[in-house]
Amino acid sequence: MPTRFSFEGALANPFRAAYAQSFPWLFSAAYAIVFTLFFGVMVLLTRNTFGDVIESIGALDRSGIDRDAPGSITATLSGIFKPLVPFLVLSIVGSWALWAMFEAASQRRYIRDEGFTLRFGGDELRMMVVALLWSLMYLVFISPILFVMLGGIASLLSASVSNSPEDVIARQAFSMIGSLFGLMLLVFPVYVFFATRLAPCFAMTIKDRRIVFFDAWNVSRGRFWPILGAYLILAVSGGIIVSVIDQVLQMALMTTSMPSLETVESADDLTAVLTSTAFVIPLSIYALLRLFLSGLLQHFTGGPAAFAARHDPRGGVDDAAQMAVFD
Repeated sequence: MPTRFSFEGALANPFRAAYAQSFPWLFSAAYAIVFTLFFGVMVLLTRNTFGDVIESIGALDRSGIDRDAPGSITATLSGIFKPLVPFLVLSIVGSWALWAMFEAASQRRYIRDEGFTLRFGGDELRMMVVALLWSLMYLVFISPILFVMLGGIASLLSASVSNSPEDVIARQAFSMIGSLFGLMLLVFPVYVFFATRLAPCFAMTIKDRRIVFFDAWNVSRGRFWPILGAYLILAVSGGIIVSVIDQVLQMALMTTSMPSLETVESADDLTAVLTSTAFVIPLSIYALLRLFLSGLLQHFTGGPAAFAARHDPRGGVDDAAQMAVFD
């Protein structure tokens, strides 16, 4: 393990850290199994409710609702989907907790040289808080884009309902797209800068055994380009490989699933197909393989920022270990 921070060290960290031969594969396999089981349980819990929602949407379509009243349509759809809200909340909280468990395990390898273990304790709770802070930061950056997009959509809907000329609607649509594109060009580089500077927060939370967010700024000072460069190499190359494999898996899934979906004529038919072994088994295999790749990518791309945290200029992990020898 290198004793100083460098671009080469950050890039190679996932492949040089402790348990390099076993940890990534155990991590990814557990990631795939746990998340597949979790989402499978959520599907079972929502099966009846989801069937009722599909049936209600079909009944709504047959009822001849006034399509010229967007407010009425929105209110009706909100009522139809309302029973799914508790399951959505449970899914979000459960995914959040599971993600924290795996992220904490990943960072413990990079920072404490620990083998793969899954548990839920102080590390995981602190990781959930840091993830929440990260999400809030992301929301701050994405909010202007969402505001412009939602405002543009509302304007388009209003123009459509009021029977405005097609050229007016087209101009509004192009104006919205242009505004969104320009805003993204402004916001994205700023977000990348802040995200890179604060990226060591997850590893620092494990290192210091406390919630660390803004203090990660000090760890990444003077290391922006090495952290970002190493991350991009791992994320882009890994993302391309994952995308290619995912396309192959999706094609195989569609080949096995489409014949049964083509026979669907009602909500009951759809529920029967979605719960049949001919659909569930291929989908489960796809989910396992796809989530395995996602876990591998998550673990590897966390390596560069974790390397910066391990070599904190104010006192790194290896510095503390060397000092302990003399105690």
